[in-house]
Amino acid sequence: MPDGLRQSMRLFLGIDIPEEIKTEIDHFLRPLQKSQKGWENPHDYHQTLLFIGETPDRVAEEIKLRLKQFSFAPFKLCLDKFYFFNRRIMYLGFKPSSELLKLKKLIDESFPEWVKPESKPFIPHITVKRWQRYEYDDLASGLATREFPSREFIVSSIVLFKSEKDQEDKKYHVFHRKFF
Repeated sequence: MPDGLRQSMRLFLGIDIPEEIKTEIDHFLRPLQKSQKGWENPHDYHQTLLFIGETPDRVAEEIKLRLKQFSFAPFKLCLDKFYFFNRRIMYLGFKPSSELLKLKKLIDESFPEWVKPESKPFIPHITVKRWQRYEYDDLASGLATREFPSREFIVSSIVLFKSEKDQEDKKYHVFHRKFF
């Protein structure tokens, strides 16, 4: 549907990963990729903080206004290593960060209408591959022989992402960015 006719969009709040780190993750993973199936586009690497879902345009504008009031100090976030959720999702974790947990708590408090009662704990991560159960053994052994270099970056903004696949197979797009 052309943008002019769209009346809602799928949104979430998160942290955008710097381009140079997205590229480094992609280069590290390339030797493990036997096919393109299930691999996330590096453009789409991010840390989700709050899933909002299908949102009317007018509510999206209200979220942007509320983000103007949002205040948080920039902080460092450090990448850890690759892990798996139930042998079906491969992700890059972050080293423990009290600042990230405080940011997540503040977002939940600031946007309570979209907080869902969670049965799972918040596990900070960047999803890099989905639905790889049949590839698990090869991926796990490939990762066991290589170590992702420790990298850190400064988180200085929160992003309102729009989820919409484009012609380049990119799914997540910055709709609005609020710098701290």
